[in-house]
Parts: sequence; structure tokens; C-alpha cells
Amino acid sequence: MFLNVLPQFISILFLAGLLVAAVSPETIQYVIGAQSGFRGMLTAALLGAVTLVPVLVAFPVAARLLQNGAGVTQTAVFISTLTMVGFVTLPMEIKYLGKKAAVLRNALAFLFSFAAAFLIGALLT
Repeated sequence: MFLNVLPQFISILFLAGLLVAAVSPETIQYVIGAQSGFRGMLTAALLGAVTLVPVLVAFPVAARLLQNGAGVTQTAVFISTLTMVGFVTLPMEIKYLGKKAAVLRNALAFLFSFAAAFLIGALLT
């Protein structure tokens, strides 16, 4: 199973590394740094909600973001929405769960991501 996931894992890590290399730490700090407040959290949440990457890759990406100046709360909401909210997969969810259930699940997951991020931020900062 690991060998099946390894090529995807390496390629996504490579792309994430390129992205972090292309975006300066100052930009990361401005957009999703600790001083960006709720605006940064909303930006990170929206980025996480529309990004489609395996959960296995989320934590190395989060570590790189934190190393480059992202805030703890902003990173937490990014990881939470990345793993729980599926904007890209919403049509498939609607097909199998129905529109009401799929939209409700994603909306509640989006809101819960903020609660989880605030809790993590309170515990770690």
C-alpha cells in the first residue's frame, strides 16, 4: 500500500516544496501569519477547502508553512478544512449522499474547522 502511494506522495511534496520556495516567507506571514488574524484564517480555510491532496501530505505541508511564518491557528484551520471539507469532491458526495446531506456535511465541517483551529491555537500559543 505504501509503495502505491509513494509516487503521489513524492510528487505532491515536490510541488508543495516548489510552492513554498516560490512564495516568500514574508508573503506567507502577511497572508496567513499569526498577525493576519481572522482574515488569514478565512484565507487558509478557503485554500484548504478547495485543495485536493492526500491527508498524508497535509502534515509535511503544514510543517513547511509553519517554518515559513504561517500562524498556528491559520495552519490548523488549513489542515482541518483540507482534510474535512471537499469542495472539489462535492459533486461526487451529492451523487452518493444527496445534495442536502453533502452540503450540510461540508458546511458543518467548514464551521467546525474554525472551532478546532481556535482550540489548537489556544493550546499551542
